[in-house]
Amino acid sequence: MSFNPYLKMQVETASPVEHVILLYEKVIVLLKEVDDCISKSDVQGKINAIVKAERIIRVLNDSLDMENGGDIAKNLRDLYEFILHSLVIINAKNDQKLLSDVIYILETLKEGWEGIKNKV
Repeated sequence: MSFNPYLKMQVETASPVEHVILLYEKVIVLLKEVDDCISKSDVQGKINAIVKAERIIRVLNDSLDMENGGDIAKNLRDLYEFILHSLVIINAKNDQKLLSDVIYILETLKEGWEGIKNKV
């Protein structure tokens, strides 16, 4: 397996906030791939992209500090659980409207983290 050296350096030197942003970027790309696969009736491609997206959402969810994160951590947990549940529905029903809504949520969250990064 070969890695893009630029991407490898970007990940290795990223701050925790930048890691979160990179994860959001990757999951958004994967969900856009899901949309493309649904449009092309590529069932296996859709499933593969959903599984990868689900793993990233689980990583984000598992990284939440529920003891110190307060309402922000609780709200993010609720959103991640909603997204995970939505991925099941999207997979079963090819629901592109719900998929679009999930992508919008993730893009909004990413923008929020980018705002945090710019203030730090």
